[in-house]
Amino acid sequence: MLYLAWDIDGTLLLTNRAGYDALQEAICDYFFRKEPYEFKHTLAGCTDSSIIKEIVTDIKGRCTSGWAASLMLKYEMYLKRNLKAHKGYLMPNVEKTLRYLSENAPEITNLLLTGNTANGARDKVAEYGIARYFDFRHSSYGDLAEERDEVAKILYTRLLADGLVKAGETDSIIIIGDTPNDTRCAAAIGARCVIVLAGSEFKKEDFNDCPPWKMWDKLPDDPAVFVREISET
Repeated sequence: MLYLAWDIDGTLLLTNRAGYDALQEAICDYFFRKEPYEFKHTLAGCTDSSIIKEIVTDIKGRCTSGWAASLMLKYEMYLKRNLKAHKGYLMPNVEKTLRYLSENAPEITNLLLTGNTANGARDKVAEYGIARYFDFRHSSYGDLAEERDEVAKILYTRLLADGLVKAGETDSIIIIGDTPNDTRCAAAIGARCVIVLAGSEFKKEDFNDCPPWKMWDKLPDDPAVFVREISET
């Protein structure tokens, strides 16, 4: 069995800034701000919990679990509305590949390994019509840990706890993403990583410090080619 752990934003789909605008609305609502919040770095590859903690700490001087949880709930509330309004789209060949795997590759299970919260992840893949292809139980989300390495370890532990992988054996897990944080979290659990650049903010040279197993400009046009590529040992 192969377990494909997909990142969402920039890999499966682009929301046309729905998440960013939802977060700005949540910040203005929760902190009674009129001006947009200025982020000091790219949010690509970060977990929602780390982003929320950074915002609250910057504005309040410290972060309590209650403040973080309240802002997160505000964000999830606004996200649903923004996803419908912003008219995002799936990345090239995503739906075709997932459908092919569902119909022709019972030995492959699709999971999510994402910086999104569990609710945010479900809302995004549902909005773009691909929720049915994923095993949510064994997926891992950005509200479970602040560091992406830890999110990957949680996914591995969920598979391990249900006897789907053996202790110390992670060669059956392939992380598919678009940022250097995806390659690093794959390395943290000894998994392979495929980087797809079609929706990425990063260039090939940005992965020199932690190279992926494979790097593609986009998912293959032929899903059978995709299966052959990821089935290589």
